[in-house]
Amino acid sequence: MHRRKFLITLACLPLFPYSARASSISADLIYFNGKISTFDAANTLVEAVAVKDGKFLALGSSSKIKEFVGPQTVLADLKGRRVVPGLIDAHCHPMETIYLRDEWVDCRYPGVPSVAKALENIGQWAAKTPKGQWIFAACVSASQDKFLEKRLPTRAELDKVAPDNPVAVANGAHLVMVNSMALKALGIKKGMQHLPDGATIILDDQGEPTGAIADAQADLPDTPGLALLQKAYSESIQSFWNANGFTSLLAITPAKALPVLKQVAGKKHKPSIRYTYSLWTSADGSNIPEDFASFALPEDADPDFYRFFGIKGWIDGENDARTGYMCDPYLGHSPSDPAGGRGTLVTDLGKATQLAKLAGKNKKACMLHCSGGAAMDIGLTAYEQDLAAGNAIPIKRIEHFGVFQMNDTQIARAKALKNKNFFISVQPNWLVDLVKSDYINMGAAKAETGFRFRTMIDAGLEPAASTDMTGIYLGNINPFIGIHAAVTRDSDRGRFLPQEAITVEEALKMWTIWAARSMGESDVKGSIEIGKFADMTVLSDDIFSIPKEQIKDIHASQTIVAGNVVYEQR
Repeated sequence: MHRRKFLITLACLPLFPYSARASSISADLIYFNGKISTFDAANTLVEAVAVKDGKFLALGSSSKIKEFVGPQTVLADLKGRRVVPGLIDAHCHPMETIYLRDEWVDCRYPGVPSVAKALENIGQWAAKTPKGQWIFAACVSASQDKFLEKRLPTRAELDKVAPDNPVAVANGAHLVMVNSMALKALGIKKGMQHLPDGATIILDDQGEPTGAIADAQADLPDTPGLALLQKAYSESIQSFWNANGFTSLLAITPAKALPVLKQVAGKKHKPSIRYTYSLWTSADGSNIPEDFASFALPEDADPDFYRFFGIKGWIDGENDARTGYMCDPYLGHSPSDPAGGRGTLVTDLGKATQLAKLAGKNKKACMLHCSGGAAMDIGLTAYEQDLAAGNAIPIKRIEHFGVFQMNDTQIARAKALKNKNFFISVQPNWLVDLVKSDYINMGAAKAETGFRFRTMIDAGLEPAASTDMTGIYLGNINPFIGIHAAVTRDSDRGRFLPQEAITVEEALKMWTIWAARSMGESDVKGSIEIGKFADMTVLSDDIFSIPKEQIKDIHASQTIVAGNVVYEQR
């Protein structure tokens, strides 16, 4: 039940004496006549908030908050709309999203329903591309299950449509199909199994490369130019996320892009989104430096908007591409399967533990990507061993925890770590994309251990929701798709594990206060409380009163950062 409680609270910030009368303090902005869910400890509901210097000054009834009106105060009527704390995307790849959206060939299902249509699109792109220049194409995850032909484009087919260009076709973010020119450009020869930065080369029975490469994100050449990077960090990212109600994000950022981010962060203008970033150097983290000093932001970067959070490594690939590292083999066989049929081990336990140790040494968070069940065990063990060694990581996270599969022992291990700064991120939007493929690739027994959000919450894990936007599923930028799926359990395979449904309030907390806690920022964001950043998302409908089936149709009417409207639906 969403508890209703109206109150007026005066600011207790250091620059305001406790004896100050409300009328002696003038707000910069006042938002009134709303249904404002604060998500504070008491789940307080208020009608109005006062904002000063980009932070919440007071909250309460509309009549009481108007006591903070001064000569320069701007008044904004919320017209009875529901307001929640500014939404937070707790794990995303914004730079990649922009260049995959703007510079890659679109082969995304269902707009592109078949391999044949994908090849046609790639061929048309090749016809206007200079010889020798790389061509990249984006397919959604598990396209081998979604395309009409129930497979991916082959190396020979890519050779035929683009004979003069190296081509890489992404099946989601963790598997690419390449042509012969790309193999040559990457220096891949018969018998080679790995590339320098963690990629696994899939070979046939004779040791010849099939054209499938797993987890090649650090081994493929960079595609975005300097101009696109600068525009992405200064304009495109914030506008894309703001339009979907987001006020803050945790950006998984390649170290190679850091110089441009530093340049943008050092400018004097304020962005319209709060940009917390975690860095990666290679898929297996093998070349991460001992000292993170070079990763720090310039001194003139505004810490309210830019923050270096931690580092990330990939334990495995992803189950939808059949590269998530499992204890048992995947069902059936795909030509792009890694040897052994259990997925790809990108980072072993020794390297994972070293990543955790380096993060702790530099007082930064450690994020480990774990999709398959065997990878989950490695991630949990790395943190348990690090703690046993007496090390202190400010925040320990497992990304995609239990999304594809999770057993009761793993839940118990995670619960034991919870009071030791352990957090998890999940992707509820994937319920509408990947459940059907999970049944195909893993079978019912394993598929039905995934996406158990009710179990996670009951265990006290407070999962942080995220889009994991990479530019593969562009529609997943919409958080209300995920909220709807988590509440209704509607999936691409129908109603999935209805006993794992969560409440609307819990679903929203996944995108607000729990997300903030997973980033170590709950003291400044995630709830509407005095002294916190004045970030809010105004909803098009009252998410607490409409039928839950209609939640997917909600959108952001306004996105407010530091008290200022940065997006408004027109």
